[in-house]
This record gives sequence, structure tokens and C-alpha cells, in this order.
Amino acid sequence: MHRRSPLSLLLVLALAGTAHAQSVQPNRYGPPPPAVGSDAYQRQQQASQVQQRQQREATQRASRDQYAIALDANRRRLEADRAHTERRRAAAASPAESERLRQDFEQRRQAYEREREELERQRAQAGARLEPSPEPR
Repeated sequence: MHRRSPLSLLLVLALAGTAHAQSVQPNRYGPPPPAVGSDAYQRQQQASQVQQRQQREATQRASRDQYAIALDANRRRLEADRAHTERRRAAAASPAESERLRQDFEQRRQAYEREREELERQRAQAGARLEPSPEPR
């Protein structure tokens, strides 16, 4: 029986060592070990920030373009109306009719001017609203 005791003692010690090693869990409350792919995470974050910045810039460009197109259309309508009114005034039968056409055009011109001012006010508000906030560093 003496021969079996040291052998069984060695077997028990070997099994106890592996059982103890398997029961030890990593510290769940401490900081995680540095990941091998942490550079990938940082690249992903930077790519996301770049994409968000590009999206903001595209939105700003689209807004500026929209107001520029509306202002240009307003200007073209005014110029076409002016040319049309001048032709009608030149063909007017009497000076009184020519004066009435001029006054009608002046009222429309003021309406075009109010529309232009409103578009410029909206463009300024949209520009202020779309200005990017300082990026955190």
C-alpha cells in the first residue's frame, strides 16, 4: 500500500492544481486588458467623425445653394417683369395708361424686394443654425 500512496498523492496534487487554475476568473471589475485591435477602434471613431463632418458640410452647401437658387430666380423674375412692363409702357395708348403700368410695376418690384429680403433673412438664420459647434478635443 505504500507504493500506491505516493502515486495517489501525486495524482491528487496534479488534479487539484488544474482544478484551482480553472476556477480562477479574470478580474471583472478592473480595466480590461489592452486589446490588440484598439487601433481599429480609434480608426473607426475617426472615420465616423470625418463622415459626420462631411455630412454637416454637405448639408450647409445644399442649404446655401437652395437659397442662392431662390434669390437668383427672384432676381430673374424681377428683370423679366421689368422688361415686359417697359414693352407694355412703350406700346401704351396714353400717358395715363403708361403711368398706371409704371405704378403697378413699382408695387410688384416692392413685393420682389420683400421676398428677396425674406429669403436673405432665412438664409442667415439657416447659416447660423447650421454652423458647426466646436469639436471636442
